[in-house]
Amino acid sequence: MLMLLMMILTNNKVFMETLYYYLMFNFQLMSPFGVPVPGPAPETKYIKNLYESIMNNYINILNKYTININKDNINKLKFLDNYTEEEKGYYLSGLFEGDGNIYTRCFSITFSLEDVLLANYLCTYFKIGHITAKYNFNKELTAVKWNIMKKKEQEVFMNYINGKLLTYKRYDQYFKYNFNNRLNIKLLKPKEFDLTLNPWLTGFNDADGYFYTGFQKHKNSQWLKFHLELSQKDNYILDIIKKYFKTGGILKRDYKSGATAYIYKAQSSKAMKPFIEYFNNYQPLSTRRYKQYLLLNIAYLLKMNKLHMLTNSLLMLKELMLLQSVKNMSLEMKNELNNRVKIIINKTHYNNIE
Repeated sequence: MLMLLMMILTNNKVFMETLYYYLMFNFQLMSPFGVPVPGPAPETKYIKNLYESIMNNYINILNKYTININKDNINKLKFLDNYTEEEKGYYLSGLFEGDGNIYTRCFSITFSLEDVLLANYLCTYFKIGHITAKYNFNKELTAVKWNIMKKKEQEVFMNYINGKLLTYKRYDQYFKYNFNNRLNIKLLKPKEFDLTLNPWLTGFNDADGYFYTGFQKHKNSQWLKFHLELSQKDNYILDIIKKYFKTGGILKRDYKSGATAYIYKAQSSKAMKPFIEYFNNYQPLSTRRYKQYLLLNIAYLLKMNKLHMLTNSLLMLKELMLLQSVKNMSLEMKNELNNRVKIIINKTHYNNIE
């Protein structure tokens, strides 16, 4: 009701169009859940339709402002069925090292609510595991988890990522919980590899990364800024990223709580160039990261073509930023999302029953 009232009261065209895209995106995100669709792999169709919708929304805004930049990479979509089996393993490994965990009986990866469709897509695509809900202390749905508990399915997952781990955290958990004796897999030790040659970083960035695009203001001046940011408790992975992409910087941040974080940033056109080339080849599969990357890619192209300070470009960028910044859903939409997540959970749980 609040959003409807705002639509009635406002004459702001940008807000109206942004709200339209936001509503369309959320309804597309929710509507496929539990709806039977004939033909193979409906989840693949759902996620492709969602990403095509996001991409088309951005391109429509570009066209509205008659911005003339090369849209080839913006128009390109790449999913798991475009990956080799080896590449699928690297993506899963990066995702698992970013937001995954190994428990006593379970392998698990956590996803934001905005990425529930990705969780369902991976679960269904690989035909392993099931989806569960994650609630906070107020019993509000905050995230979902892809859990893999069956021995045979755990072996499928580990075969994909074996030899593709970069750090020892999951490796140590594997032995801590005795999976080396439970599964018929000899887990290879983590090793360093060239991150530019596979989608490991795409998986890791889907879990732990962030693409920022915005304007910095000082007095009467403003300038366009964009960067890739990754934060970790230690600098090992960040050093490897810097080594192979040959760009960016790492800073250490100490917090009052006593915690320490290492933050990697690539924040100039020159620093972003190798990442633009990489993510054009291995695009984010996370809905959040994909939207962030589309915006950053457009900002990068504008700056490289010296179009970023034109009036039309500024208006267009602000509209795209507003499109990303609308985060609050109506109560009805939150309830609908909760219901649809439950449908996915029930469906994958039913499929997981032996």
